[in-house]
Amino acid sequence: MKYGRIKRKHGRVGGLDQLLSLIVRDCPHVSRIVPGRISRRSGRTASSFKVQYETAAGVKCIYVGPNTVQEVFLICSDAKKAIEWVTEQFTAS
Repeated sequence: MKYGRIKRKHGRVGGLDQLLSLIVRDCPHVSRIVPGRISRRSGRTASSFKVQYETAAGVKCIYVGPNTVQEVFLICSDAKKAIEWVTEQFTAS
């Protein structure tokens, strides 16, 4: 994998690295990923990854982990196709 496709300067919550590596490797529409702000939350729920909305550069997503929430920005060549791909991959059946 090419260095620099996932920004490593910012911290990431537990379990998110494997998910981001999967997206960068398998989604042809995502060129780069920038992890964003981490927030604490109360309660424990199952981890999930959801699309929030389209931005000028791509897509803003949210990763919900145990006791934490992290923003994730996907830089895309085609945001609509990236949203479809992420939704297919991470929607619980």
